[in-house]
Amino acid sequence: MIIIYILLGLSVLLNLLFLLFDVLPYLVPDFKRKFMERPSKKDDVDDIEQRVVEASISIIKKKRSIMTWNSTNLYLSIKSGFKNNLNSEFKNYNYPRAYLLHGVSEYLIKTKNREKLARLKYYFDNYYISGNGQPRFTLDKVDQAAFGIVAMSLYSVYPEEKYKAFASTIFDFIYANYTKNKIVLYRENTINELNDTIGMIVPFLVRYYGTFNVLPALEIARNQLAYFIKYGVDVTTYLPSHGININHLVKVGSNNWGRGIGWYFMGLKDFHEATGEFEEQYIGLRDTMGRLKNHEGLWGQFPGSDDVFDASSTILIIYSLPKEEYNRDEVFKQLNKYISKKGFVLQTSGDTRRPNSYSEIFGRSELSQGILLLVLSKYKS
Repeated sequence: MIIIYILLGLSVLLNLLFLLFDVLPYLVPDFKRKFMERPSKKDDVDDIEQRVVEASISIIKKKRSIMTWNSTNLYLSIKSGFKNNLNSEFKNYNYPRAYLLHGVSEYLIKTKNREKLARLKYYFDNYYISGNGQPRFTLDKVDQAAFGIVAMSLYSVYPEEKYKAFASTIFDFIYANYTKNKIVLYRENTINELNDTIGMIVPFLVRYYGTFNVLPALEIARNQLAYFIKYGVDVTTYLPSHGININHLVKVGSNNWGRGIGWYFMGLKDFHEATGEFEEQYIGLRDTMGRLKNHEGLWGQFPGSDDVFDASSTILIIYSLPKEEYNRDEVFKQLNKYISKKGFVLQTSGDTRRPNSYSEIFGRSELSQGILLLVLSKYKS
């Protein structure tokens, strides 16, 4: 009987683990996506916009990241000793939260909403920056560079030295990486340089140069783009591969991963707008993305081979396109069915583990909320 109870207990445990790792991560987001209330197409655009703003601000107050990070099955979790579970600091001080804060701050400044901006300042001052301008988190990833853009945005309204010191600390981190490796690597000791790096650091470097007139910031951004264009971008379609093997200088990973295209496109756009350089690559990629829209006129997780909408791909690409190609009403007309009644952007693919290993889980994300606010900010005076 003892053996039977032990076997029964193991069976229950394995079934629970299977449910936890192989069923619920796919079932819950799919359930939310199919049954969550969405606005009707007759909803007022101003009302939808305000719901998006309020939802984005509400996410900032959450202590836990809402983005899907781990999308691995039970076998791989056991094999890794359950080490794939990322800690809360990694999730909360990473690119989704950074771009959420960037989008909210930019939108509040453009709309001159000083009351809400003051609340954002209070939050940023208490959770991200110390009194002398040092980060309240471990600064060890290029993914964190966008926190520096938030500091510079606040500096434009509240010219406190701590914001300049914070941005300078992030620049020093990037500069040290660049000096050591000749390019800024996505991770130390990696063999693959990823297009993610372009979207993480180039917007920060362009803003840092524009704010403090630090010429090396622009030089690093230029060299980073030039390196990726030379070794990681297709010469016909201008699509970036996910990565470059830095030892052999060959392209690795998908060459049509939508969020990766968006990361590269965003950095390319910001640099091109600031300097006029890389015009051929910018226009070429713009034209290619126009040909790779899905049946809804949007973009999937893998544009050209995947028709299923991915919010992060779509919103990053819309942000990177010339302002004249969209207006606010057209953005909401396209995205309305993927925005919940409460203003949350739905159907963002989860975080990617590495090239050729992409998430199959979709859900909400701080990233899509933040970039959508950056899109809306483009149409504010």
